[in-house]
Amino acid sequence: MSSLETHLRKAETFREGASRVNEPGLLVEAWFLSAYHLIEACAAKKRVHIQKHQRVPDELQRNPSILGPRSSTVADAFRYLDHNARAKFVYGDSGTRADLAKARKSFETIESICREVLG
Repeated sequence: MSSLETHLRKAETFREGASRVNEPGLLVEAWFLSAYHLIEACAAKKRVHIQKHQRVPDELQRNPSILGPRSSTVADAFRYLDHNARAKFVYGDSGTRADLAKARKSFETIESICREVLG
């Protein structure tokens, strides 16, 4: 299991990586990975370890103490990054500028809420 500090370090590394690239697939993947580690950091703060990105939305719904009343907002934003944005930009080539903007907004939402929780 990774520690809170490990997740925070990885979240920042992927966030910084996104700031250095201009390729949509790399941006989306970096945002996704940063978001995952921010959520895991919030979970680790509560001594919960999700351990698989596929389980994040369900775990946030099942355990709202991780993020409080905004658990659903984060779960939906993460689900968009994982199932929609990654499919369009990382695995395929069908993403539009609007899709990329929505991916960025999803990441920013997750980051903002998680940073508040992490205080």
